[in-house]
Amino acid sequence: MIRTRLAFAAALCLTLPSASFGQSARDYLPREPGLRTDPAREVRPPEETAPPAAIRPAAGTGGLLLRGIALDGATAVSEAELAPLWAGLIGTRVGVPELEAVAAAIGAAYRARGYILSQAILPAQDVSGGMVHIRVIEGFVETVEVLAENSSVQATTEQIFAPIPADRPLRITTLERSVLLARDTFGAEVETVLEPAPVTFGAANLGVSAAVEPTSYFATVDNRGSRLYGAWTLGAGSRSYNLLGLDERIDTLIAVAPSDASMLFAAATLDKPLASLAGSVLDGGRLELHADFSRADPDLAKSGSPDGLSLVQDETNLHAGLIVPFIRTRSQNLFGRAGLGFQESRGITDFANVESEQTDRLWVLDARLTWDVADRFGGVTLVDATVRKGLDIGGATVGADGPAAGVPDFLLADLTLSRLQRLGNGGWAIYGEATGQIAADVLPTTERFSLGDSTIGRGFAPGNTSGDSGFGTRLELRREIAPERLRDAVQSAELYVYGDYGRAWDRSLARDGEQVETLASWGFGARIDVRPWLTLTPEVARQLEGTATDTTETGLETRFYIGAIARF
Repeated sequence: MIRTRLAFAAALCLTLPSASFGQSARDYLPREPGLRTDPAREVRPPEETAPPAAIRPAAGTGGLLLRGIALDGATAVSEAELAPLWAGLIGTRVGVPELEAVAAAIGAAYRARGYILSQAILPAQDVSGGMVHIRVIEGFVETVEVLAENSSVQATTEQIFAPIPADRPLRITTLERSVLLARDTFGAEVETVLEPAPVTFGAANLGVSAAVEPTSYFATVDNRGSRLYGAWTLGAGSRSYNLLGLDERIDTLIAVAPSDASMLFAAATLDKPLASLAGSVLDGGRLELHADFSRADPDLAKSGSPDGLSLVQDETNLHAGLIVPFIRTRSQNLFGRAGLGFQESRGITDFANVESEQTDRLWVLDARLTWDVADRFGGVTLVDATVRKGLDIGGATVGADGPAAGVPDFLLADLTLSRLQRLGNGGWAIYGEATGQIAADVLPTTERFSLGDSTIGRGFAPGNTSGDSGFGTRLELRREIAPERLRDAVQSAELYVYGDYGRAWDRSLARDGEQVETLASWGFGARIDVRPWLTLTPEVARQLEGTATDTTETGLETRFYIGAIARF
């Protein structure tokens, strides 16, 4: 969470509105409100697997008097766990159908525990003593054959799938992890096929087609920006895989306020797998390098500042970090992140042809855990926790003076909790989110908690309200329209109504004269996929509480938003 600092014209004895330019240009980027699935990080509920039922004796008195069942080859699941499946048959007379049903139930019990290739069979044997042996085949992958477009992709894919032959018996989570890590690296076109091994009984061979996904592009436009920049924002970006031949993924983004280019933001992120971490506790770890630059020149007169006052802000961020997928499956993910960032923010304030300049330089150590899980109740839960610590090294400094300026060696923690819950099978769902930040110090403006954007405080402009600490909540009721009701006019549509509330407070009253500020709004809108490549996001938002800082108008407003996202 990187936010551009607000330069105070202390030398001119001026106080700018607290949020007139309190956030980074990244907060003004066009984006969809709400939660949409990221194809690169599938979160699906686990497949429903009914537990095997205990086998009961059939009617009649014929057959073998069963004195016991012994399992041969069972190592992953103990016999004690499986014994209830046949306990009711002991001491009764059974036939081949009952014994085959026991074998089928044992195989189902293995698969319910994630051992997808395992099964149990009833072999030919002498059962005259009443003791029956059932053979458990704990299935595994004998070989992995990778077909890739070049040697680099081949080597990386083989390393990603190396844990699979070693996992005996094979668990579905091991297979899912390798598939998803490969798709994280090369895109969604990585495919797998399991086939029975021609020689080894109970084994399978895995074929992997590692095709690199072509570069994709997107363009966005919306009017969710602050009126200090003209409200409308244009954006464009791309994602490419293995463009440099380093097995890397590169994301780029650029955004601009088109009215007078008063806001510009450009960013690039590169991440690549670290082969040296394979097999360790950091297995699957990726190096991430990020850089962004922003320039902003807000029209402060629109917020009620004196005529002739201008503020031009340049910010540069550099960050290097490690991302580790501790858990990576279709239904659950746990990512850990740690990194070091450098930020330089330079602000030039001009009033009556008198300039003052401030420069902040911050070194920030950050650690983050993100956990998401899809459960059997039709919901997806997300927990996202971050700790950020400013370091007093390398010339770290905050250019402003006084108790409200913030300190370079700050400490803060962020926490976000959310859940998307399906309501029955009629297309209804409810989404809830709670987010908050607590700071141990007066923060540099880049690190402040903010409200007012396309998630919480949606009736207000981005960065409308900020504080050292704060919280925000929102609740959204969603209704997906059945495709047959759309009559091919659009591909899919989702309607929603929402309410949000947030509060931010400062540790120092000297920052802007208000220690606690509140925002609240409600509204309704739609997310309309006109075609697979085009999404429209109309919305109406009504302010319920708070003061808009991107206008001199008083009173609560109703705002009308429209956005479009095109994918290529």
